[in-house]
Amino acid sequence: MQLLWVLLMKNLNWKGRTITMNEKVKIKLKVLAVNDPAVDVYIDKNYKVLENYDDDTVDIQFDIVPWDSYFPTMLKVFNGETSYDIIMVAGHLWLADFVTKQYLEPMDYEFEDILPVIAQEMQYQGKTYLSPSFCDGHVIVYRKSTIEKVLGKPLDPVITVDQFIEVAKKLKENGIDSPIALKAHQSEILTDALPYLRSTGLDLYEIKDNKVVCNIKKMEEGLNKYLSLKSYAPDDTYTFGNNEIKEVLAHNKVAMAVTWSGQLGVVTKECDDLEDLGFSTFDTAWNVTWSFAITKNSQNKEKAKAFLAYLRSKEVDRLVGAYCGAPVRKNSYIEGMNKYPWYKVQLDMIENQATPLIDLLQAGDKNNVLYEEIYNVFTGQKEVREALKDAESRIEAVDERRTL
Repeated sequence: MQLLWVLLMKNLNWKGRTITMNEKVKIKLKVLAVNDPAVDVYIDKNYKVLENYDDDTVDIQFDIVPWDSYFPTMLKVFNGETSYDIIMVAGHLWLADFVTKQYLEPMDYEFEDILPVIAQEMQYQGKTYLSPSFCDGHVIVYRKSTIEKVLGKPLDPVITVDQFIEVAKKLKENGIDSPIALKAHQSEILTDALPYLRSTGLDLYEIKDNKVVCNIKKMEEGLNKYLSLKSYAPDDTYTFGNNEIKEVLAHNKVAMAVTWSGQLGVVTKECDDLEDLGFSTFDTAWNVTWSFAITKNSQNKEKAKAFLAYLRSKEVDRLVGAYCGAPVRKNSYIEGMNKYPWYKVQLDMIENQATPLIDLLQAGDKNNVLYEEIYNVFTGQKEVREALKDAESRIEAVDERRTL
């Protein structure tokens, strides 16, 4: 009998699988993330972010999906076609919509030295739903030697889109065939054009009579400014996404280009001459904080909250800054300014220059219309006024469908 008891205590059968008494049953915590160089820090074996998470009751499954298919994949999660405990959310861009549709679980934590503007972005109607990961804001990267040769000085830390266009023109006049590149792939073009659309004094969306309206039809002037830059960019710039912009900046194929702050880590790591890179931003910039959220249908909410507390910790935030170049904590910027020359411009962009879009329902559907129609103009498939008129009517149709 004693021998039987020893054997029983040493080996138990759980759901058809034999486990020993000193073996803990692990919970599978599933994370859905967007395919961005910044996200690679979490899975890079050299940084050991997942490996150093101190909870041996959890197995982390970290799945990364390409940007152009990320939104449809999220919808499958929300519709119950697949399950994840944690998903990445493009900050305020999607938050209002996802909370209103009850896709996300609220959470409560201390913001500590997370930048106040970022902390505010994590909240909707007084509740916190997001945990910040990294920032993507408009940063101009340029070759100092080329710019100073033509202008006699570097770019100012903050410039207007009109100044950017004027510099591109001068570079062209001084014999540089492709002085700039544009991130004009269809999946990127709206946010690439946004500073130009804003340059007329209107934002993309505004509230009128307690209703959110799209100002796109009034942005012909701003869109034409953006289109004017085609003549200063490579012929295939309409195919350029993050990687293509990284290649031309890092390997000195253009004098300047606008990229996301979350791309600066990979741009500078691969740069042929890092000392020659200068950094600026627009006075009409936009910044979004890519963040983690807990899904409403997660069965592991407490474990998910604990894991997110780890991912936004000071230690991990410093690693994120070192890897992608866009941390979210004030002290990460202060401590890293001497090492990362873009931190000063980027911090000013986040705190003072960038303006978020207003809270927007059906943001994905509405913005997809704008991506398509602006791309149609850029590639010559439509005239500007035709595309803007079509965009306006299509966005109105999105609103009508929502109210049915």
